Amino acid sequence: MRPTSDEHAPYYGKYVALVPDDDLDIVHHLADQHHETVGSLRKAKQKGDFAYEPGKWTVKEVVGHICDTERVMAYRALRFARGDTTDLPGFEQDDYVATANFNGRSMDDLVEEVWSVRAATLSLAKQLGEEALNRRGKANGNPATVRALLYIIAGHELHHMAILKERYGV
Repeated sequence: MRPTSDEHAPYYGKYVALVPDDDLDIVHHLADQHHETVGSLRKAKQKGDFAYEPGKWTVKEVVGHICDTERVMAYRALRFARGDTTDLPGFEQDDYVATANFNGRSMDDLVEEVWSVRAATLSLAKQLGEEALNRRGKANGNPATVRALLYIIAGHELHHMAILKERYGV
């Protein structure tokens, strides 16, 4: 079931909306998406250092950003699923990318990380029941349900994969 607008900050609505309405639950969608993304990125190994204009992230930096964001959102999902109501801090994506040295890594290594991060997310998500998916917490002062966080992970990846296709030729 798609999260409602009261389950996430307005900013994340654009990501939630990208997740297709189909017969799959979010866990199955994340699993299917996993294979599609990794397949696309494996074909783009030669483009890792490409940025479509000066000052924009390289393909490697976009891939690393996808991993970092999924880790943060999955961590939030874990905390909220376990009943933790601590207001969690936000994170600054540009600072993360600037200090991560994604460009010093190979595309093969980054694709392996995408695979591993999603595998960990799936391991968490598969064991969550409806009660846990509906649990709420706050991150960066905004409410979120566990379900919404899983949709945000999927939609965020869809968003960046579309950009990689349109602007980077991946």
